Amino acid sequence: MKKLMFMISFLPFISCGQPQQEADMNYEPVIEKPLFEEGKGPVMLIDGGHNNFHMADGKFTGFAKVARADGFQVKTWSGAITQKALQGVKLLVIANALHIANQDNWKLPVHSAFTTEEVRLIQQWVSEGGRLFLIADHMPFAGATEPLAAAFGYTFYNGFAMSGPGKKYDIFSVENKLLKPSEVTDKPHSVKSVITYTGQAFKIPEMATSVLSFDEQYKVLLPQEAWKFSKDMDMMPANGLSQLAYSTYGNGKVVVAGEAAMFTAQQIPGVVKFGLNSDMPNDNLSLLLNLFDWLMR
Repeated sequence: MKKLMFMISFLPFISCGQPQQEADMNYEPVIEKPLFEEGKGPVMLIDGGHNNFHMADGKFTGFAKVARADGFQVKTWSGAITQKALQGVKLLVIANALHIANQDNWKLPVHSAFTTEEVRLIQQWVSEGGRLFLIADHMPFAGATEPLAAAFGYTFYNGFAMSGPGKKYDIFSVENKLLKPSEVTDKPHSVKSVITYTGQAFKIPEMATSVLSFDEQYKVLLPQEAWKFSKDMDMMPANGLSQLAYSTYGNGKVVVAGEAAMFTAQQIPGVVKFGLNSDMPNDNLSLLLNLFDWLMR
């Protein structure tokens, strides 16, 4: 892999490893027309059994609040993925899973968060009609979820997608053409601009549709340790890779996201809010609701 000169300065407030990052518990989504009547929608299971950095009662509280406001019955699971765990579940959400060996050790080698049997079960469950919302951020989360993503034809690169030094966020918009028009950007809500906060870039299978796509300004940085960048690290072009895509799989559906903060509400108290609660204008909530709508169709 070619090594390129690309000097990076540390991005303090978006690093998943920063202890000051916390959920914004005051965030309350406003949804005028929920997908389902309150508490009467299908069961959404949010994974909590794989050392997840984002969980329904922690940094993914904002996501869970949106799901409940949209009518889903939100449940959590703290064990391995089994047939029993998936019984009665319509939508499985996995966000930033990690192998226990990498929980406090964000450097190579990165191990799979899921066993071969778990990957097989999830793949079969989706093929038979289940819905999967797979979210895996930058290294080491991309590496930890790589085998599961591969089961559905997505190729993860265990690194960081960046366009230059000091970037704290990325804007994907209709105007800059990084937000690609699709059925999840125009109904039931209009989506014109989305903000993400330094994630990964992945290759999508032929039958998938990319929603957030990188251009030639972006590169995939592949350090040996998360957030430890140098001019000598491996890199690769990100042009044509995706940070959000969706596809059908057998009788089921899959949404894959390469960044987690865009779909929840977090903050560094007194400093900044980022995600669904950001003060910057964005359509992140509308996009999330559209994705829920597509997954349930």
